[in-house]
Amino acid sequence: MKPSQRARLLSVVCLVALVGFGWYATRSVRPPDCKVAVGAFTTADGQPIGDGGERVTWEELGESAYQDMVAAGTCEPPAARWRHWLG
Repeated sequence: MKPSQRARLLSVVCLVALVGFGWYATRSVRPPDCKVAVGAFTTADGQPIGDGGERVTWEELGESAYQDMVAAGTCEPPAARWRHWLG
């Protein structure tokens, strides 16, 4: 492999790594200090039952509880991942 080809390949690999890292760092995530616990009545197979008697998932219940906590001001809204790295 010629040095110019190697340099071009290395620059492409670095660019792809930089784009991947940038994508990862800018994803919205919940603050790490906000813990949400959810409890619900369940069906016989362990699936939770929502407020209106409809079947929901545990993830939906958790997201709903988190949104309620954000609205109440007890948790911060989701932010870019890199903001949590800064402290």
